[in-house]
Amino acid sequence: MGVKYSETRFSWLESYLANEEEICSLELNLSRTKIELRRWLDGDLSHVRIEKRSHGANVENVIEQTEALLAEDYALRERTLDLIEHFNGIENQILKYKYVKGMSLLEISDMDGIGYSYSTIKRIHAELKHTLHFLDAWDKPEPRQKSTKKV
Repeated sequence: MGVKYSETRFSWLESYLANEEEICSLELNLSRTKIELRRWLDGDLSHVRIEKRSHGANVENVIEQTEALLAEDYALRERTLDLIEHFNGIENQILKYKYVKGMSLLEISDMDGIGYSYSTIKRIHAELKHTLHFLDAWDKPEPRQKSTKKV
């Protein structure tokens, strides 16, 4: 029978992934807002008269606010990554290398110092996924392992 994992034991990962999602969203919004600002300054909207309380009048403020939020999220990411480096145990290692570093389970099993076979890493990961339901949204399909059977 598989090991039962506590959701709270790995809440660091859920926080990290939510932070990454927030960073991506803010970066996209910042890019869009900067494009809009260029339109107001030099583009197709440059001839439009801006009212004091209009959306166009606040674009620069929106950029400043978004950049401030991004700076906070980047700092949170760095603190979380520093914290993650101190975690031990194969479960933490699998989660860190797969979901933070973007490695496949096969790559993890091939790492020096891991000490577990691919099938064991795969089994532990499956047990983690069974308990940590938030992983479903972040899981990428594993590359198919080439068969070594001769026909």
